[in-house]
Amino acid sequence: MQIAILGKGNMGTPLATLLRNAGHLVDSVGRADDPVAAISRAEVVILALKYEQALAILAQPAIKQTLSGKTVIDITNPLSEDFMSLTTGHSTSGAEELARLLPTSAVVKAFNTIFASVLADHAEGTLCRLPVFVAGNDSAAVECVTTLVRGMNLKAIAAGDLTNARYLEPMTEMMIQFGYGLGHGDRIGFSLETAA
Repeated sequence: MQIAILGKGNMGTPLATLLRNAGHLVDSVGRADDPVAAISRAEVVILALKYEQALAILAQPAIKQTLSGKTVIDITNPLSEDFMSLTTGHSTSGAEELARLLPTSAVVKAFNTIFASVLADHAEGTLCRLPVFVAGNDSAAVECVTTLVRGMNLKAIAAGDLTNARYLEPMTEMMIQFGYGLGHGDRIGFSLETAA
């Protein structure tokens, strides 16, 4: 599959490695690159950007038009500048706001509850036992993302429709509190366990 990753940072880099290792063709797009050509070739586009950067790039008419009909994976979290709170919540989510900018694309929330350090370790061969929660309204797009996640040797958990991003995004804020505020470090995350 042809995939474009917008962002070459601490999330975009290991995602690109994992996807290439899974046999996909990946264009990684940095700040100095023109994203339109990469997006036009892609079947799936991953927003590996800060939330505010994603808002800005998706507001560009040429980007919005090129993304039409494509699956867009939103891995962002609408964090405040100090990372200690969210800038959206309760009645909407960052993912829903991005989806509003892309009415002819299928936006799927995924990877936002995985710390970059955990993803990087996984890309380097340390097996990640944490799941990727996948939420979206388009069943075909959700299945596509689920297949990509599994191809990266990660576990995908169906997380319902895109409105559930209102709950997935605060999970990341709680991870930050656990990891940095409460001293558990950045090799942690949420899992779904069955009590037995």
